[in-house]
Amino acid sequence: MDTELWWRTEELRRLVAGEFPVAEVVYDRGAPAFAVVPTPDAKQRFLALREKVAPLGYLPLMRRRQGRSVLILVPRPSAGQWRWPVNLALFVATLVTTFIAGYVNARGLIEAGYLRSAVGGGLAFSLPLMLILATHEMGHKVFSVVRGVDSSLPFFIPMAPPFGTMGAVIITRTPAPNRDALMDVAAAGPLAGFLICVPVLAVGVARSFVISATGFEGINLPDPLILQWLIRAILNPPDGSVVLGHPILFAGWIGLLVTSLNLLPAGMLDGGHAVRALLGSRVHFVLSWVAAVSAAVLGYWLMALIILVLLRRGHPGPLDDVSPPSASRIAVGLALLAVFIVSAVPLGLPFR
Repeated sequence: MDTELWWRTEELRRLVAGEFPVAEVVYDRGAPAFAVVPTPDAKQRFLALREKVAPLGYLPLMRRRQGRSVLILVPRPSAGQWRWPVNLALFVATLVTTFIAGYVNARGLIEAGYLRSAVGGGLAFSLPLMLILATHEMGHKVFSVVRGVDSSLPFFIPMAPPFGTMGAVIITRTPAPNRDALMDVAAAGPLAGFLICVPVLAVGVARSFVISATGFEGINLPDPLILQWLIRAILNPPDGSVVLGHPILFAGWIGLLVTSLNLLPAGMLDGGHAVRALLGSRVHFVLSWVAAVSAAVLGYWLMALIILVLLRRGHPGPLDDVSPPSASRIAVGLALLAVFIVSAVPLGLPFR
């Protein structure tokens, strides 16, 4: 061992020993690493250690290796140089494509005499949908800041009609500090988006039209559970009728679709992060394959393909992958499961 490496290892050992009892000095793929004895407050001690080694340009990882806890010090990535004009341009582009989608979709309602303006229909679709997507992504962003995760602003993804968008993504450069933080960042998006989606759906249902099913030749989209409940509570349509959805309802429907797809327990999707936080890497890997098959069965072939591609990348896990998630995060995971159940849109299955 050269002198510089020895002094660096000794300095890091001193910092680690200030938070954890060090059993021995080891190396993990050439990186300084220390076998440590976990303490009851290991989660808080790890966060303190992260602050101590940051000025030295290191990022700590806590992993299980051969039945013992090992702290590995790896070079800290440089802070992300995010270019907000790109995010703004994509947001504006998606605002335009969702307006065009709403404009095109509204023509049938205008021809049938239910709407007066295609421009109004385009705005009634685009603005609520962008509000749902922006709230979802900013939920991730806000909790990334709170939890010390270096993340970008949302990148919105424009798309041709009939949807006008494929949602949005946020890019992170550093993992979450621990399993609690990983769950917080993952859950904030779908929960925030769902809380906006429900009132949007309620307004959309209230402004929709109940017509006779006789001679109806439109596309009958499958209704997720939450939408079925709202239609029954607000409109209570009689047997032999169909609900002709207002553009606002269609915006909420797509919001539910985006939410449920993101909650599939796979890869780097929101649901994948949640499963990784609660159940660990092995269960995450197995459920990712289950999610890919489920997506195909539900009719989402493109999503199934995306999941398979994400499987090759794997999931880095949180920095502290040893400390278990708290009981409150388990409750959050159950809330996400409930949101998925009431939001899922099974395109490939029979529907009423």
